[in-house]
Amino acid sequence: MPLLRQVIGETLRSRRLGQQRTLREVSGEARVSLGYLSEVERGQKEPSSELLAAICEALGVELAEILDEVSLMLRLADLTEVSRAGSAHDAGPVLSAAAA
Repeated sequence: MPLLRQVIGETLRSRRLGQQRTLREVSGEARVSLGYLSEVERGQKEPSSELLAAICEALGVELAEILDEVSLMLRLADLTEVSRAGSAHDAGPVLSAAAA
């Protein structure tokens, strides 16, 4: 399961790149250092709610929209993990029966 900070970072980076904007542009508008924004996007730092709101404002998106997208990505990751676990569990007895 991915970490929350990684999914937040990926989502913010995707939005920024979709707008064809640079880290410098967004960090300036959000009043956040370029290095810190870069670390947030790479999932190395977990932004505070205030910082996340400032980045969203600089990107022109609602915080709730970003959080919805992050929530969806985490749910998809959970479903994928459960599906893989189920497939591995189902394959176990088949392999045992084949070996016998």
